[in-house]
Parts: sequence; structure tokens; C-alpha cells
Amino acid sequence: MRAAVAALRGANAFAARYPLAVSLSVSGAKAASADLLVQTAVERTDRIDWVRTGVFGIFGCGYQGGFQYFFINRGFELVWPGVGMRNVLKKIAAANLISDPVFFFPTFYTLKEALNTQHLGVETVQSALGNYRSNFLEDWRNSWLIWVPGHTVTYALMPTHLRMPWIAVVSFMYVSLLSLTRGKYNTLEAEGATDSKLQRSRSKGGSFVMSS
Repeated sequence: MRAAVAALRGANAFAARYPLAVSLSVSGAKAASADLLVQTAVERTDRIDWVRTGVFGIFGCGYQGGFQYFFINRGFELVWPGVGMRNVLKKIAAANLISDPVFFFPTFYTLKEALNTQHLGVETVQSALGNYRSNFLEDWRNSWLIWVPGHTVTYALMPTHLRMPWIAVVSFMYVSLLSLTRGKYNTLEAEGATDSKLQRSRSKGGSFVMSS
């Protein structure tokens, strides 16, 4: 028991000393492992889609571990500091109505599109946002079911250096759901991306070359 308490104290001290490093590493590992769990235990795929796992790992590290760290621990606290009820409610609302719909989902869909098509350009973003537009109501509903109560704990109870590890714990469940519902790059998405590139190439009078 004493060893467990000492280990927890050590982990807490490490997170307080290196909050960004902990956020990046924990968030990246969490997202990749959640996708692997879905692929192997839920979908029971015969072959792991490592590109898909890479999407989640990079997204988890870069966006959730990096961007959200500064957004949640620095930005929100500058605008709405402290744990007063009014400011906590404002931070919960901002996270669920601004941060996730405006930044989280467009970033995820764009990264997924870019890694699966091996191409990043205006047409990639347009195709990604088109897919997001088709799914946004279900995506928002799933997100709010988890993150309205989840961020109540984030902003009302968690010290700033433990917010990202807490979010990573809750996010393991959410990313598993996201992997299950949005992880696969299906045929319709691929055809949509190809058609978009072909139309733009023809409109410019050039030849169509599919990115490898």
C-alpha cells in the first residue's frame, strides 16, 4: 500500500514538473492504444490497419496532447480563471460548443483524409470537411454525452497539471467510440476524394494524377 501511494505521489510530482511532456506522451499512447483495442477486440480484424492507428496516435499526441494542453490549461484559464461555478460552466460550454466542433473534428477529419490519401491540399481539406458535414450531428451527440460530464470534473476538480492525464483517461473511452464510428476510411470517402481531385484537374485543363 505504501509503495502504491509513493508511486502515485511520484507520478503526480512528475506531471506537475513536466506537464506538457506528460500530456503529449500520454495522449498519443492513449489514442493509438484505443484504436488498436477497437480493431483487435471489437472489430476482430485479421490485419491491423497501421495507417488508421497512426492517424489516432498522431492526432492524440499533436492535437489532444499539444493544442488542447495550451487551449485548456492556458487559454481558458486566462479568460475564465479559477473554479468558480460561473467560470467552470463557461469553460465547459466553450470546450463543447467551440473547441470540439470548430477545431477538434475538422482537424481529425483532415488528418484522416491526408494520411489515407497520402495527399494534403485544398481538396483534401474540402473532402474532409464534406465528410464532417455528413456526420456532425452524430459526432457532436457522442462527444457531448462524454465530455459535458467529463469536463465538469476537468474544470471543477482537477488541478491544471492533472487535467490532461484525466482527459486522457476519459478520452480512452471516447477515442474508442470515435475509432469504432469514424476510424475506417471507407469506399465512399475514397471515391469522394478521387472525384474531387478529378473535377479540379479537369476544370484546370490539366491531366489527373492520383497521389500515391
